[in-house]
Amino acid sequence: MESKNVLVIGASGGFGSLFVTGLAAQGHQVLAAARNTERIPQGANLRLKLDLEDSASIKLLTDYLIDQGIQLNGIVQAAGAVGFGRAEETPSEGAHRLMQINHLGPAQLISSLLPILADESFIVGINGIVSEKIFPGMSAYSASKTANSAYLQTLAMELRRKKIQVLDAKPGHTETGLATRAIFGTAPAFPQGMTAEHVVNTIMTALSEGKTALTSSDF
Repeated sequence: MESKNVLVIGASGGFGSLFVTGLAAQGHQVLAAARNTERIPQGANLRLKLDLEDSASIKLLTDYLIDQGIQLNGIVQAAGAVGFGRAEETPSEGAHRLMQINHLGPAQLISSLLPILADESFIVGINGIVSEKIFPGMSAYSASKTANSAYLQTLAMELRRKKIQVLDAKPGHTETGLATRAIFGTAPAFPQGMTAEHVVNTIMTALSEGKTALTSSDF
């Protein structure tokens, strides 16, 4: 891929940090956004504060990038949160938080940035196998990821004339540590998952090949 200005959302997390270092190694200018900017790895050209649960924070970041005249050539949405429990055990506040972090916040940000997203650029989302298959005890999490997957599929249709590549990745369970930081409930006993490095490398390869979808079987 040619050198691009790429915004990585969730740049301090298990996936996001790998995208920062991987994109920087390819020579891209990486704009790294996270709630905790101190955890963003080296390689980022610009560190940006972002709280996906705060619409004002999202607007502040959007306004800054637009005011600075920055043109984006790519957006990677790697932020996320998880919660576990049967539907009747799921706290409404927790379900709302998952929808905000996994879908509503990223959708607000990406939609607001479309005016500065160049033609023939790309958008990546990681919605995982839960947006492809149904699992018990994960209703709120699955709903938030499925909503974002539908959003990305719609973007792919709307942005086709601008030749913007929208890639929705659906990897299976991955050892990012996210399951140990659930905002509610306790994770089930998952089998050993894939490495985050494998997932990110697969996505990076798919980007270079112009793919627009990665199902769980592609990982």
